[in-house]
Amino acid sequence: MSMCFSEGFYKAIFEGCSDAIYVIDPLSSRILDANTCAWQDLGMSREQLLQHSVISLQQGVENEEHWAQIAAMITSSHPNAFTFIGRHYHQHGTYFPVEVYTSVIEFEGRQLFLSVARNLDRTSSQREAFRTKDARLTYALNEAVDGLWDWEISSSEVFFSPQLKRMLGYLPNEMEPNLETWTQALHESDRERVIAALNDHLEGRAASYSAEYQIRKRDGNYIWVRDRGRICQHDEAGKPLRMVGMVHDITRSKDLEDQLREQASHDHLTGLLNRRAGYIHFSKQLSYALRYNQQLSICLIDLDHFKNINDTYGHLVGDSVLKHFVELMNSTLRKSDSLMRWGGEEFLLLLPNTSVDNAKQLIEQLKETLGDTPVVLELEGREISYTFSAGLASFPIHSQSLDSLIKCADDALYEAKAEGRNRIYITREGDITQPELF
Repeated sequence: MSMCFSEGFYKAIFEGCSDAIYVIDPLSSRILDANTCAWQDLGMSREQLLQHSVISLQQGVENEEHWAQIAAMITSSHPNAFTFIGRHYHQHGTYFPVEVYTSVIEFEGRQLFLSVARNLDRTSSQREAFRTKDARLTYALNEAVDGLWDWEISSSEVFFSPQLKRMLGYLPNEMEPNLETWTQALHESDRERVIAALNDHLEGRAASYSAEYQIRKRDGNYIWVRDRGRICQHDEAGKPLRMVGMVHDITRSKDLEDQLREQASHDHLTGLLNRRAGYIHFSKQLSYALRYNQQLSICLIDLDHFKNINDTYGHLVGDSVLKHFVELMNSTLRKSDSLMRWGGEEFLLLLPNTSVDNAKQLIEQLKETLGDTPVVLELEGREISYTFSAGLASFPIHSQSLDSLIKCADDALYEAKAEGRNRIYITREGDITQPELF
């Protein structure tokens, strides 16, 4: 015998359900309606809840574009429910774990999403959402800020936590749960090293597994992570069966390291190697020339009357002149050449595999180019022309020592400036200094 139920009956079921129920607009992710359990779980009133959307309530749904991807996946899964573990926002500023089932419904010619969210904090048995054999591990995997993984070694099956998927930009039901998914995402420059570190732990040569590496996200970009893990289960013969670990996104700290390294080795105004880093680079270039019996010329360059430019136009214009000179040099020099800021308005130029005569010819061409390309002050509507003086020295004819080569070039530069500036001098040949060991 069939029974007909009134609208009030279905309303009573809606309100009496012990799980939160949400009616959602697929396009905007706005909450259109919700039952009492929903707004009580979130610590809100019904009116407050209806001001929210999935983007503001669900941790990990970042923006409208991300929601559009999720909505498309929910729609494509119809008539089956789309299921995932997530974290809902509480009015007090905390988050709690939920298991969400979302279905597509039609109402008055309009497509809507109906989501049932089970609060995992209320029912401990539901913490087995992903792996029923270990509720405590499951809860940790879903609660941890960092991404976690759980690897069944014999089958190569890997459970990736929701946080790890979000870290890599994947939707809840994406990422094939196997070891190959991870190994193929490793940056090719890191893969061999990281797998070797993993095998060291599996084979007992290391007490735990730890590695820093780059891993590919869903959009094809890479992030830096710190990955740590340990075998947690062996068989009777001592063979490893299961391993768990945690992945932490260290991209920001790596970027900061790069910035600090850049600041320590490069001039902040011009972006060139500074004197300290320049010595190291010069030493390597000289070692290479010595080893392969090649010539190496160096040129010390000083901008003429630079103090007058600062005094007349101000230091900002002076900075513009320095940057103008560097841009001009970089656009003219060969890829093998290296320009460094040696101090103030002085620069050191390394010219590998270049004789002193060829170096002089190159510097003369640079002087001509500079004469045809003055600095343009757009705001003042004027141009500033300037010149430079240069001193040249070459390995091996002038010296085979780094410091002595620099002194030879510096002596030649001093003579060029003493003779009226805007000229190029080559150091006088003298006794060859014996090579240093590098």
